[in-house]
Amino acid sequence: MGNPIVSDRGADIDRTLAAGERFMADLSRAMVTLACALGDRLGLFAALADGTARSADDIAGRAGVDSRYVREWARTLAAGGYLEMDPSGHEFRLPPAHAALLADPGSPFYVGGIARLIPPLAAMADRVADCFRSGAGLGPADYPPAMYEATWQMSAKWLRAMLLDQWVPLVPGLAEKLAAGARAAHLACGSGTALALLAQRFPASRFEGVDRHELNVGRARREIAEYGVADRVTVTRVADFADGLSGPYELVMAFDSLHLAADPAAVLRRVARTLAPTGVLLLLETHCSTEPHENVGDVAAFLYGTSTLYSVPLSRTGPVVAGMMGLPHPVLAGMCADAGLTVPQRIAAPTPFNVLYQIRKA
Repeated sequence: MGNPIVSDRGADIDRTLAAGERFMADLSRAMVTLACALGDRLGLFAALADGTARSADDIAGRAGVDSRYVREWARTLAAGGYLEMDPSGHEFRLPPAHAALLADPGSPFYVGGIARLIPPLAAMADRVADCFRSGAGLGPADYPPAMYEATWQMSAKWLRAMLLDQWVPLVPGLAEKLAAGARAAHLACGSGTALALLAQRFPASRFEGVDRHELNVGRARREIAEYGVADRVTVTRVADFADGLSGPYELVMAFDSLHLAADPAAVLRRVARTLAPTGVLLLLETHCSTEPHENVGDVAAFLYGTSTLYSVPLSRTGPVVAGMMGLPHPVLAGMCADAGLTVPQRIAAPTPFNVLYQIRKA
C-alpha cells in the first residue's frame, strides 16, 4: 500500500499549483481590463477599428498620444490575446470580434465602456477598507467623477438602442398615453438620457428626474438642454432616493438603481402612492438567484465585486443593504406585495446582468 500522507500531500500540492495558475490568470485579467479602460478612454481602440495592422507610431498619431506608451499598451493586449502582433512586435491589429466589443460604440456587442468602471472603483479600495473596519457607508460624492462618466457612457448606449423602440412598446398602451400627454418620473436619473429621449419622442408629456448626486443632476440638465427639451423636463437633486415624487404618474422608471436605495421597500411604497391607476413602474434590476451558491462565475464575481466597492457602501446606513445581487425576483415580489403593487412581470433581459420588469398597482 502507498503512504496516504504522501499521496494527500501530492494532491494538495497539485491543488495549490492549480490555484496559483488561476490567480496568475486573474492578475493578467486585471491588467488587461485596465489596458482596455485606457484604450477606450484614449481612443486607441478607435484607431484600430478598421482592422488594419498599425504600428505604435501610427496608432499614437491617430489618437494624439505618445507612441512609446502605445507600444507597451499594445504589447500588453497582444500578450493577453486581444490584439494580433506581427513577428517583429511592432505592428498590431484588432481582430473583428474584439473590434465589435471594444471599438464600435454602435455595435450591439459593444462593452468597452464597462472597463472604464474598474480604475475609479479600484481607487476607492482604501476608503472602502475603512468602511469594512467602521461599518460606515459612503455617499455618491465620495466616488471619482470618472466612475459616473463611465456609467453615463454605458447607459446612454443601451438607452438609445432599447428604451424607445423596444421597452416602451412592450408595455401595452404606454406609448399612446405618453403621446397624448402624461406625467413620468425617473428615479436616480443619472445622465438624464432616458428623460431626454422620452421628452423628444413624446412632446405632449412632462417628465421629472430626481437624483442624489449633484454631478448627475448637472449632467442631466446639460443633456436635456442639448436635446432641446428643457421646457418639458425638470431635474431635481434630492436627499433620499424617492424624494420629490408627487404624481400621479403614468410611468415611473428606475434603471439598475433600486438596490442602491437605503430602503428599497420604502421606495416601492412611495412609487405605489404616486402611480396613476393605470400607471406602470419600469424597473431594471440585476438578474440573479435568491440562492448565493447559484450566483457564481465570472459575471457574478464582477457584480459582487462592484457591489462590495459601490452598492453596499452607498446603502450601508439604511435598514436594508440589498447590494447589487440582493433584489432577485422573489424578494422584489414580496416587497411589491407589501407596497400594494403587482408581482413584477419580466418583459425583457437586455444584458447578461439585468432583467426589465413592469409593475403596476395591485
